Amino acid sequence: MPKKVDHAARREEIVQAALRLCARDGLAGVTIGQVAQEAGVSKGLVQHYFAGKADLLRASAQILREEIERHVREAVRDARGPADTLRRVLFAIVELGVTAVVPLLAGHAFLSMAVADPEIRALYRAGGDAVHREIAALLAASGAAPDVDPGAEAHALLGLARGLADGVLLGELGVDDAAAIVDHHLRRILPGVVAGSDTPSSPPVSE
Repeated sequence: MPKKVDHAARREEIVQAALRLCARDGLAGVTIGQVAQEAGVSKGLVQHYFAGKADLLRASAQILREEIERHVREAVRDARGPADTLRRVLFAIVELGVTAVVPLLAGHAFLSMAVADPEIRALYRAGGDAVHREIAALLAASGAAPDVDPGAEAHALLGLARGLADGVLLGELGVDDAAAIVDHHLRRILPGVVAGSDTPSSPPVSE
């Protein structure tokens, strides 16, 4: 009896190989032949699942977005209230610099492609817009200071977390240092509430 092939798993293996190449060598390092070698399969098999490099990269961008979203969902699973959830979302982004290096580096590689490719740009925009809306809603629910604009502050916090993730990746600062910076900004925005507990202020929790 012929062995049943899990096509979804095989496709995932090929995409993960492409993401590793993106992270290691940038988009220029991704060819059908190199992906096949990285995945340990034939070039023909890669072409069986993907019409060409562009098709493979678009599928990889989709999987990349899903991986980062999953990382954030796992981080907030046991959150206690909106302030704690907000803090965990920001920390999850910062921690990509140590816990999800391949997705973070691959994401940077895809950024240049997103400028020219409407489909990948739409993925980037949709993912970024969703995180921005979540952060703005959590700020509003956490008792932000009256002069805080949740939408504008959400952009600032998201940019801060992304920049800190790069800093952690490059070794410019440790995760604990980055966490302290996030907490510093959250205490300014959420006076009287310690980020992470939704209770009167106390020392920030170290990672």
